[in-house]
Formats: sequence, C-alpha cells, structure tokens
Amino acid sequence: MMKSIALGRLLFNIQKERDMSILYISRLGLGSKTFLLTDYDKTDKAFEQMWTWPTEFTMLEMKQFRSKESLMSYINLHRTALDINTSTTKSELEFYNGIVEFLLDWMIFNIQGTGFGEVWTTLVVFQKITWCTLDAGAERAYGALFFANGNFPDADMYDEYLNRIARFNINFKTSAYFSDLVDPLTEEKRDIKKYITAIKMLRTEIWYSNFRGNYSSIVKAQAYFDNTSFRIDYLYTLQEALAKRIINDMNETLHDIEMQMIAYAVVAVVVIAAFPVIIFFSEALTSHMQTFSKVLMKACDNLKDEQSKTDILLFQMLPKPVADRLKKNAKVESEFFKSATIKFTSIVDFNELTIKSAPLALVDLLNVLYTAMDEKLKMFDVYKVETINDTYMVASGILRNVISMQYNISFTSQQYVLQTIYKSMIALKAPYSKVLPYSVHK
Repeated sequence: MMKSIALGRLLFNIQKERDMSILYISRLGLGSKTFLLTDYDKTDKAFEQMWTWPTEFTMLEMKQFRSKESLMSYINLHRTALDINTSTTKSELEFYNGIVEFLLDWMIFNIQGTGFGEVWTTLVVFQKITWCTLDAGAERAYGALFFANGNFPDADMYDEYLNRIARFNINFKTSAYFSDLVDPLTEEKRDIKKYITAIKMLRTEIWYSNFRGNYSSIVKAQAYFDNTSFRIDYLYTLQEALAKRIINDMNETLHDIEMQMIAYAVVAVVVIAAFPVIIFFSEALTSHMQTFSKVLMKACDNLKDEQSKTDILLFQMLPKPVADRLKKNAKVESEFFKSATIKFTSIVDFNELTIKSAPLALVDLLNVLYTAMDEKLKMFDVYKVETINDTYMVASGILRNVISMQYNISFTSQQYVLQTIYKSMIALKAPYSKVLPYSVHK
C-alpha cells in the first residue's frame, strides 16, 4: 500500500518531466536544457523515496523495470540524448507514456489486492485522482504541442487527446462519490474558474480544427501549458491529501489490530496457564465417565438377561401375540374362533423307556425333543398349549392364519422334528418308528 502511494508521487514527477521536455522541444522554453534540471532532480528524489522496489519486477522481460537503478539509468540515458534538433514531441510522449502506463497498471493491480475496509475506498479514490493527474498532464502536453506545431501530426493523437479529456471527467466525477476530499464543484470556485474557462476556450478551438489547418500560436501554447499546470498542481495537492488520509487510516487500523492481538495474547496466556488444570479435571472426569459407563453396561446386560428370562416365562404361559400386547399395556379382549387345529403327541412306551433308560439320558431326550419342537414352532403359526411328561400339545388357528392351520400342524410334525427324534433315539437305542406318534384334531 505504501508502495502505491510512493509510486503515485513518482508518476506525478515523471509526467511533469515529460511535459517540460515537450516544452523544451517545442521551443516554448528558454532554449536551454538547464531549466529541465529542476524537474530532473524532483524525479530523482521521488525515486529515492521508493525505498523498496516491487519484487515481481525482477523477472520482467523489460530489463529497464527490473530494479529502481535500472529504470533511473534508462531515464538518464534518454535525458542525455534529448536534443532540440533531433528529438520529436511524439518520441518524448511515447517514451514517458510507456513508463507511466506500466507503473500505473501495476499500482492499480496492487490496490485491487489490498483489503483494509475504508482504507480501500480511499485507495480507489487515490488511484482515480492519479489517473486524473496523468490525463491532465497528457492534455497539457497534447494541447501545447497542437499550438506549438500548428496541428496534430496525425488523427491518432487527436483521438488520444479527446480520450484523455473524457477519461479525466469520468474519473474525477466518480471520485467525488467515494471521498469528501474531492469536490465536484471545484471548477466553479473563483480562484480556479478563470483557469478552467481559459482551458475550455482552447479546447473548443482544437475541437473545431481540421487536420489541414495551421493553428500555430506560441502564446496559446504557453497559455494552454500554464493554465493546465494550475489544475495539475491542484490535483497533486489532492493526491497528497488522500495519501495522508490513507496513512492515518492505516495507522488507526493497525493500532486496532495491535490492540486485538494484545487481547488475544492475554487470552492465550490465560488459556495456556489454565491448560494443566483443565487437563487434570478432564482426565478425572473421563475416568469417572468410563467407570460409570462400565457399570451402566453391566447393569444393561443384567437387565437384558432378566428381561429375556421374563419373556421366556411369559411366552410359556401365554401366546406370544397376547404376551406382546400385555407388555405394551394394551387391552386384551376375549376372542372367538370358529375352527382350530390341535395336535397331541407322546412317546410310545414311555413308561417302559423310563425303566430301560438312564434318568439323565431320559431327561436329555425330553429336553432335546421338546426344545427342537419349540424351535420349529417359531417357523409356523403354531402355539404350544401344554407339555406334561411325554405329552406335547400344540394348537393352530387360534391367533391368525386360519386357512393354513392344518398344514402348519402337519408340516411341523412330519418334516422338521423327525431329524431330531432320529438322532435322539439312536442315543437311547429306541425304535424310531414308534417314538413319536401324533394325532391331529380339528
């Protein structure tokens, strides 16, 4: 940001040197280069104020811009070669405009990448006033050249002259919207109005000229140069005022940032100092939470086990749909079923089998057999009503799925339980075909 401000001052002095060189070539000056030395010194001092040079310039293809010293040497060579007899106003314009436009483009790009709130707005105004200063300087050079030579050398320079005036008006009016330092009614003030009136009269004469006419007038050339110089001096004063405001705003902003950083540093110190205490209590709290979690998990497991036992006991006492409704505190109403299928099954010669078999083997048989049947019942719409000794009673059709109740009973008996019976009978050495007869009643 400071580079942009210093660069704006440098641009002002370079374009002032350009205009004085054109004045010298046009023979409007004293006829000697000595009066240019003052402007040369001002430009050199502006270079000295550029204490740092943009680092991105070091990689440029144009070697004259790679360093401050290179650009100063480039300008000094041109100063030495300046000759009133061989140099032309067009070559002077091209030389200095090339430098000015390159540096101005960099300054605009650098300002666009700067974000400082209100400072950015003032920087935009600074940029536009810099444009106005350069355009006013270009108008001064073109206007003095027109009357010194009697006309413009070509139509392109005439178009450039008009474009500079139009761009000046746009930038100056736009700047007034963004800063109170820019007064849009400046040209109406008494001390400036006479210069503006003289400039407008000379502009009108140039606008209505033709390319074949000769409008040479040393007096008008000098008048154009002097009157526009007053405007440029005002613009430079405005540019300096904007630069001071930018610096002040930057200092205030940096002071606020510094105070915020101090506050953040104090908070950081407090947090760092409290960090060990926080860690200690965090570890203690984490340990308590882990212990509580283990106790809670164990209690949950015990609760699940007890709930599972309760469900098993409840399902043995009541049909599962009825038990589920009771668990949900739902109302259980009595129901009437027009038809149902009941199956009784028992072990043939159970009394004889109890005599021949060991007690534990007999218990294992009943346990394996009835457990297998209980598991298979889950696959069908069959409800175990009662188990007494070797008698096993089930029913189907009393809860749902009435149409397939006979199928459920038969398939349960014939297809799935038989494999378990066969294995159990082999262990007891009992005849498989007589072990589990069943009867179905509807």
